[in-house]
Amino acid sequence: MKRLKRRNAFTLVELLVVIAIIGILVALLLPAVSAAREAARKMSCSNNLKQIGLAMRTYHNTYNSLPHNGIHFWNRTSNNGQRWVGSSKGGVFAKILPFIEQDPLYNQLNMTISGRKNRSIAPFGGSYNNWARFETDWAISPNGRAVRSELIPTFICPSANVDPYVQRSWYDRDATISCYGYSMGSQRSNSWNNICPNYPGNLFQTGPPNHGNDGRGFRASGVFLRGPWAARFRDVTDGESQVIMAGEMLPHKSDHYHNGWLHYNATWVMTVGPINFPVVGIGDPGFSWGRHNPPLNPRSCSHFKNWSTSNAFKSQHKGGAQFVLVDGSVQFLSENIDYVTYNRLGDRRDGGPLGEEWKNN
Repeated sequence: MKRLKRRNAFTLVELLVVIAIIGILVALLLPAVSAAREAARKMSCSNNLKQIGLAMRTYHNTYNSLPHNGIHFWNRTSNNGQRWVGSSKGGVFAKILPFIEQDPLYNQLNMTISGRKNRSIAPFGGSYNNWARFETDWAISPNGRAVRSELIPTFICPSANVDPYVQRSWYDRDATISCYGYSMGSQRSNSWNNICPNYPGNLFQTGPPNHGNDGRGFRASGVFLRGPWAARFRDVTDGESQVIMAGEMLPHKSDHYHNGWLHYNATWVMTVGPINFPVVGIGDPGFSWGRHNPPLNPRSCSHFKNWSTSNAFKSQHKGGAQFVLVDGSVQFLSENIDYVTYNRLGDRRDGGPLGEEWKNN
């Protein structure tokens, strides 16, 4: 009887087939892994916004108002006779530190200091003119760094491809950014040097002060102003589930955000510019700190100095951005959402119908 020979190896054809199959499986698996990682990052970002929303609501339950920004436009309204940077006591995010388990950091903020800083006696050398003492050289964290330099994980979206210190590189004194901002809604927004008249804001005639430079609620479209006012829940007459409180922002795309999470003039955002509107920002090809960012037309709406589009909500999540509403719920809004609907979501009292379709965008 003839014995059959055992095959000890694959043929070349079989080996090539196996390699091809493995290559196909890897090609199919990598996008799935990438998508899963982004889904996890997006969930983490959503949780950050939930924490911010809960902190805002807890602050309201404690003080009967949402936290207001820390500057005054009129000397007579500030208790220290100062205005603008001299009156500052930190931005909105500084006020919610105790409500996101950052009590030790908040306790380093000296609320009795006012006025502009004296550079000759500043602990960190004081290289920046006309910054408020409170937000620069007089707030020292427990580890010896400036409070403004502390990285707050709750304020950073893991999907955002940004350096936490977007302006300079001195980690112990330069401002750490936030990837989130509080909403002033459909506020009036005249562009710098009229470079972009396309998005003037104030769609519903509820927010006439330019860029929210006011401290009176009857002139506020959204739930915050740049001055010392923020809404109470009773002021949100369109309904807490129908109005944006805060949302995502890319700090390197804004002329203000590099000032950092602590600063009064950094984390304000409007719904005036469309979601994810393209802006040539810090680190992008052609960017410069000057007034013109070549190769863009200097009158382009993508200009870094055009606040209606640079201080607009943006994210690196595909197709849109995440927002927390006044009721504390988090919603993902498509960048293709109807522009008027989007601004109605920003406005706390426009009185117009919203419908439910915006939640499915």
